[in-house]
Amino acid sequence: MKAALLALGFALLPATGLAQPPGEGTTHTFVDPEFTRTIFCDTYFEVLAIATADDPAIVYANFMARRNEKNEPVCAAIAPTGFIVDVRELGIMVRGEQRYDAWAVETRIGTATGFALYLERRHDIVA
Repeated sequence: MKAALLALGFALLPATGLAQPPGEGTTHTFVDPEFTRTIFCDTYFEVLAIATADDPAIVYANFMARRNEKNEPVCAAIAPTGFIVDVRELGIMVRGEQRYDAWAVETRIGTATGFALYLERRHDIVA
């Protein structure tokens, strides 16, 4: 089961670059040719923990296994459309040899509000 969760976590993280994150006050559909699904969490701090982890897939898998008061995972991979409430820059996320600019995108979906981990692949030039 743990291996399947790790594989799922790796599959959910992007492999190529995207545009800047969606703007505040807009409606955004979190579906892109580069993503299968987007990681959504209950809190900003869960998204921050994933983005700053040495091994983001393990942290994501742990959050998927943890339940909130509604008995839902505190983080899950979904492809929703939602209203963008706030966008917070998280810095650089590293996964393997790839580096990503990361943002926590606070999103309202119906009556619920959560945080999406929005990633953009960096194309650093090494001299």
